[in-house]
Amino acid sequence: MALLGVILLLVGAGVGVVAYLATRGAAGPVTLSAFGLSRDASPIELVLYGAVAVLLFALGWALLSASARRRARLRRDERANARITEAEEGAENARLEHERRFEEAGLRDDDLRRRESELAARHEGLDTREAELSRREAEWRDREGPSRADVVTGRAEGSVAEGTARWADDRSGAEGRPDRTQQLPATERPYDQHATDPTADRAGDRPHDGVDHRADEAHHDRADERLEDRTDERAHRDTTA
Repeated sequence: MALLGVILLLVGAGVGVVAYLATRGAAGPVTLSAFGLSRDASPIELVLYGAVAVLLFALGWALLSASARRRARLRRDERANARITEAEEGAENARLEHERRFEEAGLRDDDLRRRESELAARHEGLDTREAELSRREAEWRDREGPSRADVVTGRAEGSVAEGTARWADDRSGAEGRPDRTQQLPATERPYDQHATDPTADRAGDRPHDGVDHRADEAHHDRADERLEDRTDERAHRDTTA
């Protein structure tokens, strides 16, 4: 653009010099009439009028160009400012969203820790209750002792009549569990009693056997109830976990 401006200036200066040389030797004035007015002007004066007109046109064109460039620059600045503002708003929204997610993650962590503490407390309570049940069961076993029903079902071993009966889980170091029924004396095997003692159905023995049978059934029912309670407790603990 600067080179084009220099070229135009040189061309304008050359045209002015040629016009001056062409009109310098001319003689006689020239009559000019415009808007009801008339004036006698020399040829050199006409050249000056033309130069002034061209200069005014050039100045007006330059002002219009500068104004257009200024408006274009303002529009570019406005678009750039709008993009910058939009980018800043997006960054601010992203920062707020990031902080909100961090807060939600912190709340979830706090909730998980609280639930973990509650579960740990529940497990501790269940363990304490299970230990208490085990202790009570051990005390009950030490106090009551095994019965014939426990010996028959395999929960105890030995002989109740001879006083050698003991709970099967009290034995330590044993590998496997042998058949408790085969270790019982013949008098304590209900299914062999009729085969070995034909007089077992005598009327004199029936009342005593009935009392023992009812006592064994009551003891067996209490043991089954305690076993069911412990099973329900463990199932409830597994469900809670």
